[in-house]
Amino acid sequence: MQTITLEEAQARLLEVVHCVMSEKVELLRSIDRILAEDVYAHVSQPPFERSAMDGYAVRSEDIWTASSSNPVCLKVIDRVCAGEVTDKSVHAGEAIRIMTGAMIPEGADCVVKQEDTDYGQEQVKIYVSLAQKMNCCPAGEDFHQGDCLGWEGEKVDAYMMASMASGGIDSVPVRRKVRAAVITTGEELMPHGQPLLPGKIYNANLAYLTGRLQQLDCNLTEGIFVGDDADKITAAVEKCAEEADVILTTGGVSVGVKDLLPEIMKKLGADILFHGIDLKPGMPTMASLYAGKPVISLSGNPFSASAVFELLMQPLLQKMTGSQQTSLVKKEADIAYDYPGNKGSRRVLKAYDDGHAVHITKGQHNAQMRQGIGTNCLVDMPAGTGSLKAGDKVHIWRL
Repeated sequence: MQTITLEEAQARLLEVVHCVMSEKVELLRSIDRILAEDVYAHVSQPPFERSAMDGYAVRSEDIWTASSSNPVCLKVIDRVCAGEVTDKSVHAGEAIRIMTGAMIPEGADCVVKQEDTDYGQEQVKIYVSLAQKMNCCPAGEDFHQGDCLGWEGEKVDAYMMASMASGGIDSVPVRRKVRAAVITTGEELMPHGQPLLPGKIYNANLAYLTGRLQQLDCNLTEGIFVGDDADKITAAVEKCAEEADVILTTGGVSVGVKDLLPEIMKKLGADILFHGIDLKPGMPTMASLYAGKPVISLSGNPFSASAVFELLMQPLLQKMTGSQQTSLVKKEADIAYDYPGNKGSRRVLKAYDDGHAVHITKGQHNAQMRQGIGTNCLVDMPAGTGSLKAGDKVHIWRL
């Protein structure tokens, strides 16, 4: 088995995938989707000049002498609330009672907040002088018609949804969700919900991959268990390739008697991109291209499968969705406790980054998944790393 580096494995996969097609979705269903094109405002926000508070719309020149000891008295000619439009104009000596959000009437150029008046209904006393545009929100204060509200590749968040709603957008062009299929192999596995038989274990890989694919906003087209039957595995790959954009398999990729995936993929005519990554866990990982679809064949060991899934799938999904959001952010961090190091091959370790230091969990064996609960990063431990002391620097991928 000719191994390659993790970075080369990532690069080979990225070379063979492209963005999925776009689709339009209703605005309120666009949250967390990736924009397929730039989105521009249809209208300005606000579309008109409006009052910033409850008060009186007046002409600033009528109140320039007003003070608490020398109020100016104006005639109240109308009242306008948010969502209403008055047909009256403000002339010399006049005011219109106005509520927050209402359109500024013609002729008025400022709003006196009600606390600076006597709250008059037919006549109002004004106790302050104001400059033009005081307490008025101009048209386009937030954005103008034609302004970009979201760039291609950005993820739609609630602020963007609100802005698009204000801008008159009712449907949003987004990338279609990536369709993923999972095939788990291994005669030792049993589905959950059935009594556990001697020599068997429950199918943790299907649970993990199903959960993570949902968290990564993929649509799961298939979740299949096929044991170690070559014909069933072959049929499952063929079936999954009909709908899925990417296929994940677990088990059957090493060199044992029942490690059937390499030969099956060759018989299917798949292009083998690599078989073997210089990394523990996950060394026997294989990737191929079948019917134009990437097939990532992971180890059957649960932590091995989960770790390599993160390292390969996150960059892959970023490219397939055209997302501008960087996946697998790698950074330097302090280690919280002493660690014996890594004398062998490059390793990845489950850990929790609390923002101050990285806590490497105790259970790092291939079958140990419980120790991954609550973890949020993987530590990249290069080959030959000596013992580490608390406070030493390590590199981590935030998940």
